[in-house]
Amino acid sequence: MVTSPRPRGERPPGSHVVPKQKRAGPITAAVAAVALLFLAAGCSSQSPGKSSADTTTTRAATTTTVGPAGTWSKAISVAANTDLSVVTCSAPSSCVMGSTTGQTYRLFLDKASALGTPVPSPSPQGVAYVSCAGSGFCAAAPNLNQVAFLSGSSWQAPATISAAQGITAIECTGPTFCITIDGEGNSFAYNGSSWSGNIGAWGAANQISCVSPSFCVAAEGGPSVFNGSTWTQPGDIDSQGQLNSVSCASTAFCVIVDSNGAVLTWNGTSFSAPASIATEPPLTGTNASGLTAVSCPTATFCRAVDSIGRVFAWNGATWSAGTEIDNGHALTSISCPTVSYCVAVDRAGNAFVSS
Repeated sequence: MVTSPRPRGERPPGSHVVPKQKRAGPITAAVAAVALLFLAAGCSSQSPGKSSADTTTTRAATTTTVGPAGTWSKAISVAANTDLSVVTCSAPSSCVMGSTTGQTYRLFLDKASALGTPVPSPSPQGVAYVSCAGSGFCAAAPNLNQVAFLSGSSWQAPATISAAQGITAIECTGPTFCITIDGEGNSFAYNGSSWSGNIGAWGAANQISCVSPSFCVAAEGGPSVFNGSTWTQPGDIDSQGQLNSVSCASTAFCVIVDSNGAVLTWNGTSFSAPASIATEPPLTGTNASGLTAVSCPTATFCRAVDSIGRVFAWNGATWSAGTEIDNGHALTSISCPTVSYCVAVDRAGNAFVSS
């Protein structure tokens, strides 16, 4: 914390009082008076640009964090002491967040409000169980086999996909296409009116990212690509970490992040080998470690977050060093609908905005 400088003219603690001196002569008194006038002017005015710069810097330091990954707001309390596992934004200042217990919240500007549970008895089987796309369209699948759509400020009655066995991830491109994967590797697609039968994936997915109904990538045991009808068999290209999150900006650019602090990049044909961008102590238990989430609205702009509160930035050529925005808490999810707006959430019920 930066301590504010003492105002000019303020007596420091413990300073002594100067003993009264003899009266000065007329010439001495005149010189002293002029000196006092200059001193008073110095107290009532400040160097050009210095005062406003100091004040702005102090204020910014207490309300924002600035670093290689941009400027981030202070923590915005969404739900105190709540483990937020997902945030998804369909547009700037239009975001929905979900907790590990299936509670959902809306973030508008810097104000959060509760949306309640999408289904009567939520029991999220994965972290990426909410997806928003287009003009305020959102879907949530926070239990074994039900999906609900958001209508305004409330969730509609859920639809049941009877063959689903624990939906772990859902992704939507808009009101006419959503796709899910469950814990048994089953996959189901929504066409705007009904859900399909089992398309068949290869295993549980931590997250899905779709550019269109004919191109999606799932972060399973390995990357799996959807071509509009089938999922490819995942390849074992990351033997060091768990694939935690994926984001695709186009059919020729996707990024996957893993629990070992590495990124894998899709070039339209294949994924690269894992490249480390973050080093940190691994976390045990159910907490994901390493890089926990990534969001790429374009091929030259990505933001990734990790389990010790840092954000990393991709500029199309290199990844930046981490910018710590959440000291003491793990960042769990991030969503950037544009290159000028991102929201990240943590396990303490906070959101952080970069705009």
